[in-house]
Amino acid sequence: MSILIRGARLIDPSKQLDKVTDLYIKDHYIEAIGDLTRVNADTEIDADGMILSPSFIDLHTCLRDLNQIQKGTIASETQAAASAGFTHLCPSPDTQPCSDAGSVINMVKNKAAAAGFCDLLPVAALTKDLKGAQLSNMESLSSAGCIGFSNASYDISNNTVLLRCYEYAATFGLKVFVQAQDQQLGSGQMHAGPTATRMGLDGIPVIAETLAISRHLQFMQHTGVSGHFNQLTSAAGVALIREAKAQGMKVTADVGIAHLCFTDTAVQGYHSQYHVQPPLREESDRKALLVGIVDGTLDAICSAHQPHESAAKCAPFAATASGMATYDMLVPLIQKLVDAEDLTWALAIQALSSNSATIALRKTTSLTLGEEANLTLIDPNHHWTLNASSQLSHGTNQALAHQQLKARVSLTIKAGQISYKV
Repeated sequence: MSILIRGARLIDPSKQLDKVTDLYIKDHYIEAIGDLTRVNADTEIDADGMILSPSFIDLHTCLRDLNQIQKGTIASETQAAASAGFTHLCPSPDTQPCSDAGSVINMVKNKAAAAGFCDLLPVAALTKDLKGAQLSNMESLSSAGCIGFSNASYDISNNTVLLRCYEYAATFGLKVFVQAQDQQLGSGQMHAGPTATRMGLDGIPVIAETLAISRHLQFMQHTGVSGHFNQLTSAAGVALIREAKAQGMKVTADVGIAHLCFTDTAVQGYHSQYHVQPPLREESDRKALLVGIVDGTLDAICSAHQPHESAAKCAPFAATASGMATYDMLVPLIQKLVDAEDLTWALAIQALSSNSATIALRKTTSLTLGEEANLTLIDPNHHWTLNASSQLSHGTNQALAHQQLKARVSLTIKAGQISYKV
């Protein structure tokens, strides 16, 4: 099978590539880039005005399924991910049952393979059942295809257990993913600030994040383990990562798309769609996160996708489930940041593709001759409405539901095959 994409704006920050030209795919690989006027293909796409980049890799997502099919299935959520330009996903281990056994990992991967939309790069549980008491069998889980280990949003309060986890991971060269929030300080519902005070909600202070980051950095430095921080939320957290990198520590970090676009004021009126963990913070924090992407302190942007059924968000705010379904909104949200001149598409693509690939796959994906064709084609001028008929995620917790949006993925190609087409 051959695919010819004509007249797209090719953006590949890893190759300092930004030009309008054609790209030809044959037998799963990129065969030619340039003026291909005289070339024909089985499938030809007019991509005038569109952006073609390496496909996206998601460093943090929740795919539900197993015993949570009322929220979404692996088939539905991987299809939604493909519609957002992703070909590879790193699902969180807080599944039901927990991803602490090879049988669960194989089940999740087999379901994704059967659906065919995205490849999974599972992040397994750092401790048994995420309870923070007993180490998981990390070596066995790594052999089952896991690319890293996390205790998800569950803190490991016992320092001896945490040290043993990090020593084990360091011994076998395994990567640890951290969601840095102190469990006791993080027991509230939203950012601790004036909005929380006015609404009478329990706040989560920034120190819940910075205390956890500092603690994990100490363990990483002591053991030499390879560490990645998921979903930073604060200016102070960004400053800690920036300082750690300046000291030569080999740590990486990402930010969720929601934290780049929304603040705690969105919760006013008790809008449960903005009830997320870790919480949305103040405008100064949002701006610091954007600066972190621009200057390279924050390596990647993740979806932090967490689909929920309607009932999970229909309760008093404090009793609602936390999380936001983001796949259907991701590209329009990036376009909003580009239109506001907070980001460029080149920076966004670097954070969603090449940097994420380096963290998850230990190699860079690129628009290079002979490279496997994993590509995303974006129409930045496509106007559409997000509603029940246009969304692909089963999650009803869409913060931008029924709004007019700009920009959409037109095509996603995984291993030379079309995995999504609008």
